[in-house]
Amino acid sequence: MDGYNLLDSSAFDEFMESKSSFKKRYADIQKKYSDITKSLTEMMDGRYNWQGSGAKAFKQDAEIVSSNLLGISEILNTMCDTLSDCYEIFSECDQSLGKNNREAIEQ
Repeated sequence: MDGYNLLDSSAFDEFMESKSSFKKRYADIQKKYSDITKSLTEMMDGRYNWQGSGAKAFKQDAEIVSSNLLGISEILNTMCDTLSDCYEIFSECDQSLGKNNREAIEQ
C-alpha cells in the first residue's frame, strides 16, 4: 500500500462536542416560548391577563407553534442520534485504516 489513508474527523468531533449544548439551547427556547405564552394567557388575580378574540386567536396559534416546536425537537434529536451512529461507523473505519497504515509501515 502506498502512503497513508486518512480520515478527517474534525467535523464529527466538533458536532459530538456541541451536541448536548445544542439540544439544551433548543430546550431553553421551547421553555421560554412556553413561559411567555403562559404569562399572556393564564389567569392572575382572578382574571385573565389578556381577554377577547385576539387572546383566543393567539392561544390557538400559540398551541400550533408549540406543537411545531416539539416536532422540530424530535427531528433534531433524530438527526443527532443518526449523526452519532455515523460517527461510530466513521470511527470504526478510522481504526481500520489506522491498522492498515501501521501494517504498511511495517512492510
